[in-house]
Amino acid sequence: MSAPLPFRSPAYRELILGLIGRDVKTRYKQSVLGYAWAMLYPLATALIFSIVGQIIMRSNTGGLPYPVFAYFGVLYWNLFSSALTAATESLVSHLNLITKVYFPREVFPVAAVLSKVVDFGFGLVGLIPLLLLFHVRPGPWILLSIPIAGIIVLLAIGWGMLLACANLYFRDIRHLVGIVLSLWGFLVPNIYPLHQVPRQWQGVYLLNPIAALIEAGRRLAFPQTGWLRAIDPAQGNLGSLWPYVGTALATALVYLVVGFVVFKRNEPRFAEYI
Repeated sequence: MSAPLPFRSPAYRELILGLIGRDVKTRYKQSVLGYAWAMLYPLATALIFSIVGQIIMRSNTGGLPYPVFAYFGVLYWNLFSSALTAATESLVSHLNLITKVYFPREVFPVAAVLSKVVDFGFGLVGLIPLLLLFHVRPGPWILLSIPIAGIIVLLAIGWGMLLACANLYFRDIRHLVGIVLSLWGFLVPNIYPLHQVPRQWQGVYLLNPIAALIEAGRRLAFPQTGWLRAIDPAQGNLGSLWPYVGTALATALVYLVVGFVVFKRNEPRFAEYI
């Protein structure tokens, strides 16, 4: 417990940056399209969601084109799901390093999550052609959607440290995480907008921190399109969402502390399971 957080030491920061760089390079190594996949994957997912949402579910997003609606949500969801998956597997994926030299092991889940932030950044670049294609002008508060993504990163790190420990002891955890994330993906406003959730259940729905953060990020980025006001005048501003964003932030901070404490307490036992 006396060990410092990895960001406090320049040496550990360099180690984290090195792990991030290696992970990103390995992920796109020997790929014809390379880093473009960070933009093409969410784009392809958004197009599939557009077909399902518009043709099958007949979702109404008002003045915001459905591909933009879906792409923005997919970016946030992919950041969370890929980061949590990578963090869960981070200790098992680096057993060779863990056995060779000592350094705070929390650098592995932290680096695993932050490497997905790189993909998120590329994905934001991929949003620009969509905005130009559909003539959508983002709102003046779009940059505030970045701190919203930061809360998602904190959640992924906190939960990721807990799951990384559990996965080292029970290798089935990573498979369970994949199943849970597959189901969880239907509980966030990507395929359908928030207004399609029955009004009496919207408060419960937004207690899902990822759902609240995706909705908040989208409203900050595109408040002037009028799609929220066109559907439900009561949802035309961000005010009603702030309590849920605050709850998500509080949840992230609590789990960040809990995850770190549990991780450090279990760290001496890691060698027994390698």
